[in-house]
Amino acid sequence: MGGPIIENFLRLAGNYFFPMVLSVYLIYRIDKLMTDLITNQKDFADRVCLELKEIKQDILNIRLDISSAFKK
Repeated sequence: MGGPIIENFLRLAGNYFFPMVLSVYLIYRIDKLMTDLITNQKDFADRVCLELKEIKQDILNIRLDISSAFKK
């Protein structure tokens, strides 16, 4: 009594629940990976902009030093 019902339930669970749980887990992992990737990309872009500003300031300082050297 109940044997075929339990067998059918276990067969359904094996055929549908495991792939569904695995899919949800993989989507969660990919979402976390993509979030980290986007965050790192934004940080990298901010650092590049900061470096460019510093390079521009250094170039300006060099130009000022050169122009003051020629004026003397």
